[in-house]
Amino acid sequence: MIKNIVFDMGGVLIDFDPIRSVKNHFASEDRNAVLANTFRSKEWSAMDKGDISVEEALKKMTSRLPERLHAEVRRMVLERETEMPPIAEMYPVVKALKENGYKIYLLSNCPDWFDDFKKSVPAFAFFDGFIISAYYNEIKPDEKIYKALFNEFSLKPEECFFIDDMQANIDTANRLGMNTHCFADRDFEKLKQDMRNYKINI
Repeated sequence: MIKNIVFDMGGVLIDFDPIRSVKNHFASEDRNAVLANTFRSKEWSAMDKGDISVEEALKKMTSRLPERLHAEVRRMVLERETEMPPIAEMYPVVKALKENGYKIYLLSNCPDWFDDFKKSVPAFAFFDGFIISAYYNEIKPDEKIYKALFNEFSLKPEECFFIDDMQANIDTANRLGMNTHCFADRDFEKLKQDMRNYKINI
């Protein structure tokens, strides 16, 4: 019996689209270099894991780019609420699940800016707990951060339904015994139908 709904954040609750962000800020000739040296860099993963601060990461990321791009890179990375708006259609889903008695949790790879960012996502008002990678120094798809979720909130994997947009993260959850849905296609009707298949009241 499913008692707990566990959400990823980027691509599920917020519209995190690195390619769109880079397009919004940079001319076409600069985009590939900026993307490779920011969102797809080792520093971004290190921020998610809590190994380095945002400022440290920015310094390293910009050091590999022309100086004329530095200010705009900072602006792109630091203007999180603008670049990563909530996915509005998910709000009523979360609200309905909460009203129907489910516990709601977040399991997200995210830097230590989460506490500042949290207030910009209205659906978080319904959440019972948050596991943020930077605060645990572990990132998905490593099993350790899933086990931190189970231990922190005394959850049984088989009583959890996990929604993530990355198949690698789903694969780990499946190995650990969670019920899952890959939201890569952002198909809300398919998500709701899958929930109903698991006897989740939505």
